[in-house]
Amino acid sequence: MVKLEGFYNDDTLKPMLHNGEITTLDYVYHQSEQIKQQYIDYCQERGLQQDEKSAKTFMEWSLNQEEKAHSEYLD
Repeated sequence: MVKLEGFYNDDTLKPMLHNGEITTLDYVYHQSEQIKQQYIDYCQERGLQQDEKSAKTFMEWSLNQEEKAHSEYLD
């Protein structure tokens, strides 16, 4: 596993995630301060532990939120 510090762009993180060099939790924590905080809030609001399972659930939720916003914009 790669040890990450700070924040990285998607072009750096995605290949690392797909190659198994980092976990989904690493991906969420190191994308940006805003996404990290959204994840922390997401877990707190739902009483979830900040772990790999909730990170994956957060990623799915986040994708759905983006799709919803995009489709509403198109309507």
